[in-house]
Amino acid sequence: MAQIDSIGILGYHHCSEQDTVTTWEILSGLAMVLDQNGRKLDVKLLARKPGQIEMQMGLKVEPQGVLGDELYDLFYVPGGVGTGEAGVDPKILNAVRRHYESGKIVASNCSGIGILHRAGILGKNPVTCIAAISRRLREEGVNVPQPRRMWIGLPEQRLWTTVGASGVHASTIALAAHYFGREVATTLSMMFDTYGALGEAIFQLQGPEFFFHPELESDFQDYWEDQLLPHVEAG
Repeated sequence: MAQIDSIGILGYHHCSEQDTVTTWEILSGLAMVLDQNGRKLDVKLLARKPGQIEMQMGLKVEPQGVLGDELYDLFYVPGGVGTGEAGVDPKILNAVRRHYESGKIVASNCSGIGILHRAGILGKNPVTCIAAISRRLREEGVNVPQPRRMWIGLPEQRLWTTVGASGVHASTIALAAHYFGREVATTLSMMFDTYGALGEAIFQLQGPEFFFHPELESDFQDYWEDQLLPHVEAG
């Protein structure tokens, strides 16, 4: 199993507060649990450039590092209304490719998977995402099974993908369970009361199935696709 000693969580202009900060908080809690057992885990919120990150609802956050040449054992890309812009940013796309090509684990939630897709690392692997971009991803050849899962962990492919904010919390606990063990994840899940909510599901590589509401999803996709995952001109 892959050894994770460092985690970089990407923050970018108009990333989602929930998708980004919840992930950072739970993984920072994981670092606290591990520290009690004498193991160090470095968790950093990274900005694309120096200065505060302004998230989609206006929250401004001071990052703990800046995206550079450093590699993290787990590189995490959250979603948010800024993913369309981030998905054509060469610096961000190169960071995703560089981590994946270097054998690191790459994870995403919500519309952040659009950035992984634009970076060209998904292949034909089954992944999950927010309903708002699931249709366009499928049209562009991405394997998004129906019904969608709350999360899909693919350890051998070094990919971990999650739906929108409703699944971010439990998915992050499940990720911790796989890479750091059941005992650690149980402690972590009790800190955030996740075990009581989802039970044994948090120890699985695939999360619960989502309900499917075709008409509602179609309307939502019509509204959001061009912002979250705009078409990219060939060549």
